[in-house]
Amino acid sequence: MGDTDKGKKGVPRVEKLREIFSKIMEEQQAKTTPDAIKYVLEPNPVKLSGPGNYISWARHVQLILSSHGYENLLLPNEKENIENDVSIKQVNDRILLWLFGSMEPIVRDQVETMVSVSEVWTALEKQFSGKSNKMQATCIMHELVHLKQDSRSVTEYAGEMKKLYRDLHYYHPFEPSDKEDFAIHHKWFEPLVSKIFLDGLDRKFDLCRQLIFSKTDWPSLEDIVSSVMEEETRLIDEKDTQQGTDAYAAMFLHRFRASRKGMSADKNRFFCNLCKQKGHTKERCYELPCFPPGWQKARSQQGGAFGGAGDREITWDWDHA
Repeated sequence: MGDTDKGKKGVPRVEKLREIFSKIMEEQQAKTTPDAIKYVLEPNPVKLSGPGNYISWARHVQLILSSHGYENLLLPNEKENIENDVSIKQVNDRILLWLFGSMEPIVRDQVETMVSVSEVWTALEKQFSGKSNKMQATCIMHELVHLKQDSRSVTEYAGEMKKLYRDLHYYHPFEPSDKEDFAIHHKWFEPLVSKIFLDGLDRKFDLCRQLIFSKTDWPSLEDIVSSVMEEETRLIDEKDTQQGTDAYAAMFLHRFRASRKGMSADKNRFFCNLCKQKGHTKERCYELPCFPPGWQKARSQQGGAFGGAGDREITWDWDHA
């Protein structure tokens, strides 16, 4: 009996030790498994092709890496940590492959031999960022001033305008001396962009443009774009209504002409045996005795059936009638 009870008490202890050992193994495995294996990075929607789309590409890279906790790999001193830590090197190599996949071949060929994410990031920034590049800022300003809506929708036109506005701030950055200077600069510069946006609109927005210009204070760029988009919707609805009316009128005219043509065709089927003409029967003929003998001739003269100025005098033979 004593041995049996002793064996039963030993079973829970073994299970407890096994549970503790399993937890230790899981924790150890979690420490040795690189983060890159546990998480999959979203693909960058922008393919880097050069300075034209570098700003957008770099912004997406930062957001994606930051959302997974890998933004420290972009720092210059990370190269030393990669050489000293195998797990960090595995993460670096996976991020590096992901970066290469977000580039066009013409760009990727220039950085494929680099071994760290920070090295690639720094090289591309120096080559394509062009901060304080006066020529790049001048080109953007010229494109911004001469931008026109043309055949684009208001949404597409406003998107292009905002992109140029953002790029201009990037290539010609404003360096404030006080934290409040940003708000002052934005308040001063935004009306200029709004004026450029309104000037580039199609002529069909003339009324909307005049109403905005007539206001005492400038609305924000977002409010202006919203107002123009509402006007665009109204014009589309008005055009659809007018097209519907025109289509109905065209259909009515077509049916009317078809009915007239049908009536004319039906009329030509009749033949008068009395006057030998088409268009009526003998019962409706003008040559019947109930009409004056000279009625048909009088009808052909100037002034119609009842005559008019300059008509010859007509003598009716009432006895014959």
